[in-house]
Amino acid sequence: MDIEIYYFSGTGNSLFISKELCKRFSKATLVPISSLENKKTIKPKSDVIGIVFPVYYIDLPNIIKRFIKKLDGINGKYIFAICNYGGEAGTSFKTLKKLLKSRGGDLSAGFGIHMPQNAFNKPWEKYEKIYEKSKGRIDFILKNINSRKSGLFYSNIILHIILSPFNPLFKNITIKSLKKITNSPASTNLKLEDYISLSDRTFSTNEKCNGCNICEKVCPVKNIKIIDKKPIWQNHCESCLACYNWCPQKAIEGGITKGFHYLNSRVKVKEMFRK
Repeated sequence: MDIEIYYFSGTGNSLFISKELCKRFSKATLVPISSLENKKTIKPKSDVIGIVFPVYYIDLPNIIKRFIKKLDGINGKYIFAICNYGGEAGTSFKTLKKLLKSRGGDLSAGFGIHMPQNAFNKPWEKYEKIYEKSKGRIDFILKNINSRKSGLFYSNIILHIILSPFNPLFKNITIKSLKKITNSPASTNLKLEDYISLSDRTFSTNEKCNGCNICEKVCPVKNIKIIDKKPIWQNHCESCLACYNWCPQKAIEGGITKGFHYLNSRVKVKEMFRK
């Protein structure tokens, strides 16, 4: 079956999942959503569309929201989504379903996959075991896609049910945290999306920076300009931590990471270069 898989990835988890999924289809087109940022309208050709993304701040990344708002001609198509997370799916499927309906489509099926946490350290996580376990989950997803199953399939439905009532609280805590780290005035009253865009205010480079340009190449939204061999962030950040984690010198500091680095070992840096 012909299938189009659109993905967004910062540290490689979503790309790993997308590649594994493509291996299981005879005809699959893999499209990085970062390559479509300049498009005003996006018209998928296949009747089966997949969207793969990480969960950021218990919701969709900003780039996914912009992508969905550009989709056209999706009425009647089988659209599935795969969200990956170190914690839980949050409100990502709810937001995605609402946006798809605004474009004349619908979310046919949503699947959650637990992957290694990339924002803070979980010392008990064994990355390679998680990667291998996720392949079984991808086989489950493939089976449901082939039979055109509908519904939401969380990796841990009990955890989702327990945490769902706290989503508004988590969002408020996140806004307060980002407001603080972006040094926004107390009187500032922005949306979460806006604070995320400003989260690059926390980044800087140390003496290890050699101007290699990797950070600029892996940034999915052209948020980095190299000036005098140093990265300068442009305040439309995705908070994907690609620049921070893919820096070969570990020369970037700041953000929400507090010195913790993570990369999906099954993905190479050249695969992350903005197309």
